[in-house]
This record gives sequence, C-alpha cells and structure tokens, in this order.
Amino acid sequence: MGRTDEFLSSISGFLRAKDAAQLQQWLVVEPPLADAYAELSRELKTIDIEKAVDKIDNDDAWPGFIAFMNLYLDFFRRVDYGNLMETHTQLSALVNSCITAMSNASYGILVLPTTIQLCTALATLAMTLDKRPDLTRRWRAADDGEARKTLVEGTAESIQRAFTICLTERTSNRDGVKDGKPEGKKVGIYSFANLVLKLLFRCQKTPLAEQLFTNIMQNSPPLALYPASHRVTYLYYLGRFLFSNTHFYKAHLCLQSAYTQCHAQCINQRRNILIYLITTSLILGRHPSPALLARPEASTLLPKFAPVIAAMRTGNLAAYRHALGPTSPHHAWFLRRGILLPLLYRGDTLVWRSLARRSFLLTYDAPADTTTRKAPTLDLHALLLAAQLCQRTLEAEAARQGRKLQPSMGLISGSLMPDISDVEAIVASLVAQDLLHGFVSHSLKRFAILGAKQKGGPLAAGFPAPWGVMKARAATATAGDVP
Repeated sequence: MGRTDEFLSSISGFLRAKDAAQLQQWLVVEPPLADAYAELSRELKTIDIEKAVDKIDNDDAWPGFIAFMNLYLDFFRRVDYGNLMETHTQLSALVNSCITAMSNASYGILVLPTTIQLCTALATLAMTLDKRPDLTRRWRAADDGEARKTLVEGTAESIQRAFTICLTERTSNRDGVKDGKPEGKKVGIYSFANLVLKLLFRCQKTPLAEQLFTNIMQNSPPLALYPASHRVTYLYYLGRFLFSNTHFYKAHLCLQSAYTQCHAQCINQRRNILIYLITTSLILGRHPSPALLARPEASTLLPKFAPVIAAMRTGNLAAYRHALGPTSPHHAWFLRRGILLPLLYRGDTLVWRSLARRSFLLTYDAPADTTTRKAPTLDLHALLLAAQLCQRTLEAEAARQGRKLQPSMGLISGSLMPDISDVEAIVASLVAQDLLHGFVSHSLKRFAILGAKQKGGPLAAGFPAPWGVMKARAATATAGDVP
C-alpha cells in the first residue's frame, strides 16, 4: 500500500469513528512536519489525486469533505514553503474549502478542530507577510486602482465565515448550551472570533469588529462557559475596541477582567493587557499601586509610565508633556501602542485638576474663625501663575534644543502664553465635569468651594477623587454592556 492510500485509509477510519481529534492531528499543514508528509508529497506528484480520493468511503464522507481532501492533497503536491505568497494563496483556498466542509449540518462538526487549526496557520502566515512588504509589494501592485482589502483584512474575512457558521448554528437548545457546555459548533465561536479580532487589530480595521461584538452579545452562549484562554483573549480585544472608541470605563472593566483571569505565568499576555489597563486607569484618575508595578509583567512598563504618573499626581504640566512629547525616549512606543493621544488629551484634564489642587494647597489660609460661613476660594491668578511657569519651562527646553514648541506640546497651543480667560475656562470645565466641586466667580476671578464643612474640609469638598467621580458617572450607563 502506497503512502497516499495509507493516509486516506486512516482518514476514512477517523471519519467512521467520528474522531475529530485524530482528523485534526493528521490534517496538518504547518511545518515542521513529520517525514511521512514529505514522502506523501513526493508520491502525490506521480498519481491522480481525484482517483485516490474517490477511494474514501462515501458512507463516511460528504461532498464538501471530498472536495476539501482533493485540495488538501493538491496543497501538499504543490506547496513550496519558501514561497510565502504562493503558500498563502494555496492555504487560503484550502481554508475556504475546509470551512465549506464544516458548514455541513450533520457532519461538519467533525472538521471543526481541523478548521480551527488551519485558520490559525493562515492567520499566522498572513501576519508574517504583513511584516514583509518586500514580498507583498507585487501583490499590492496588482491593484486595479479601486479600493481593495489588504492581505490581512482578506484573511480575516475568510476566517469570519467560519465564525458565522459556528455562531448561527441551530442547536437543540435555544441558548446553545447543553449539559453546561456550548453545544455543537458553538464551541468554536471564540476560537474564530479571536483570530478575526487579532487580524483586524493588526491591519488597523478595528471599526469592522463592531458587528462581530454585536453578534456575539446577541447569539453566543455565556463567555464563562469557554476556556480561560478564549475568555482572556476576547476580553482583551473587546477592551481595546472600547478604548479606541473612548469608552474608557467599559474598557477598564474588560481589561481588568482579562488581567485577573490571565494565568500568572503568561507574562507576555499579562504585559499586553497591562499596557491598556494602566492607560485606562490613568485616564479615569486611578493610579496603579506600587505592588502592581512591582510585578514581573510590569518591569518594562514602569520606566515608561512612571514619569507620566508622577506628573499627573503633582500637576506638573511641563513634565507631563515632556514624558509624552517627541523628545521623550518612549514617545514612539506610546504612539505605536495607540495610547499617546488618549493620554495626552484625556489625561491632560486630570493634570490641570492636580495643578489647581496644588495651587490651592500653597495659597489657601484657613480662617482663624472656625464658625465663618465664607466659602474657601482659590485665586485663579495663582493658578495662572503656576500654568505660566509650566509654559515657560516648556519654551525654555524647546529653545535649548533649537526647535519650536509644537502646537500640541504647549499648554494652550504652541508658544501661546495662557491668560486669565484660559484658566477661567479650564476651571469652569473641571467644575462641569464634577472634577471640582463649587463655582467660578467671574467677577472676582476665584473658584469657590461648596460644602467644605459638611465634607470634612475644603480639599475633600472641592477636589473629589477623580476615580470615584468618573466611576459613578460611567457605571449608570454601563450596566449589562460588559460580559
């Protein structure tokens, strides 16, 4: 018996026994492969594949699987792993055929593990090619001038077919759960969803993920029924999606859940989650604890975030812009991770709040008469003086380096010096956001604190903790939105 006949005989036996796990182990494509596959490849060059596949028992196979096996053997006959672009084309066709075989209502579940395996290999190859523009240049040059999908986006679309088949499968139970586990092909929902999300984030097509998240929330069994690796990966990408759409509190909940469920030994995965978890926490006014920053996964993050945290805590606007600006050694890293602009513009509000608090601490004299009903106030000119000092610091640093201060790096815009109207508007904005509690006297140019006696003093009353404020505001609109 030749190698091909032996291979197909084994496949027929696995179909007869309905052994999906063995099918997955035998129907592999990703190197390194056993020597038997090299022998199979050599033999396939000398035989008629269609006649060989016809020997599979039709009682055990279905037309979609027969077509898939033809393509699978043809793949091994022609594949050259050194030619990555051609391999991607062949593997894409093989994956589409496998997905079609999986769509069979009666027998498709037998190739579900194989489909997951092949889709994973295709996604890995697509992301490898995405790093090799020298190889994809000719493929892009074939563009006829119309808008076309990138290679990674096209791969994501192919895998999304498998996701849709699993998600929309009709099951005996309406909720898709049987004996406390996902029923039928629904067990593969998050395997395919996470691959699609990984590819969409890679090619920066995150808006396309919105429909996927919506469909999962409407049709998927509870996330808690799936393995931890599926849960963590899904919550990570959901958190990043919400982060990119400025839903920072929802993103924080997803990322916190992903980080908590991620195994302590998965250092790289926990580090990736922590990057966005720390960022959302800072934007929401919650600083990471020293214990968190001392963990192994945070070792490389501490030098990047420590200057940002220190500047935010002290209200040092100049240091905050320096920590994120183009002269920072970590500027490119913040930009590449997609957290630079959210930190620069969303976090800036909290730095102004800290500067106002610090100015109040330095200038406020508590009245000797403890029975006075006069509200504690902050002179806005004192805050203006502090802001102008930060602006001059930024300008002096830019001058030393022989460059102009960029518009985004100045407190207002470039070298424009803040005036009292700017400070007045900023304080009024902080009051409107509940980050300061009181009112602005426009005639006296002062910020008056309300409820100092009832809340334990002017600091507690006038400068509520940002995390508590933002959590209370966001929680009412978030109930039920996060898995």
